[in-house]
Amino acid sequence: MGSLERRVLAAEEPIDWCRALSLDPADVPQLLVLEGSWWQRERTAQRLACLDDVRELAFPEYHLGRRPADGLAVVYSCVYGAPRAVEPVHVFGSLSTPTVVQIGSCGSLQPHVHTGDVVLAETAAIGEGASQYYGGDGTSSATFELVDRAEKALAERGLRVHRGPLVTTSALFAQPPERVAAWSKAGYLGVDMETSAVFSAARFFSMAAVSVLFVWDELLAGRSFLHPYTEAEQSAQARANAALMNLALALAPIRAAAPSER
Repeated sequence: MGSLERRVLAAEEPIDWCRALSLDPADVPQLLVLEGSWWQRERTAQRLACLDDVRELAFPEYHLGRRPADGLAVVYSCVYGAPRAVEPVHVFGSLSTPTVVQIGSCGSLQPHVHTGDVVLAETAAIGEGASQYYGGDGTSSATFELVDRAEKALAERGLRVHRGPLVTTSALFAQPPERVAAWSKAGYLGVDMETSAVFSAARFFSMAAVSVLFVWDELLAGRSFLHPYTEAEQSAQARANAALMNLALALAPIRAAAPSER
């Protein structure tokens, strides 16, 4: 552990975070699910419908629930942009939550990556300003075991999957054609606004991390989210989007039964 990690972690005690969150230490989540989206109200309602016993914690937009299959504690938060995304990773990383799954959408940067496909980032180029505070420099990486598991689960659902490098930016609208072309030439599959920061913060707290994003825009073809998409394309987007939360829940550890439940 480096000096930065020691200074940060020495200043924070898990009991302080639990008190601030109004969270019983027994309910510290085993999975954190983050989603980068403008559509906070719609996405939150959609994702929380996949959980049982949901309640909002004392921090706004931090929702604690239970995985229906086994009661595993899960926190979901819809966060937009890298500065916001690292906050729940920091909080629950401090509480030793072992796994974080980033879900949401991205823009395609390759001609073979189409709207409605799914991108699994193996690495994410850091084009945002939050990673540096968690030791991130240049690129950050996913946990490959989770990427493998996600790829297999998505294929079983019949979704088209691409895995490889992603780039994260902090400026959604500052994506002129020459920048998109340079990103594409560099080999990036897509672009989003949270993944590299989530990976950097997760590594700082020794959390396993994966990013699972469905493709909305086809930026290389000049098609942003402002452009119309066909009915078939919209159906493909919706199908991929609908799979994300259940996939995230499947990537969490299996909850061991308490002695009284055996």
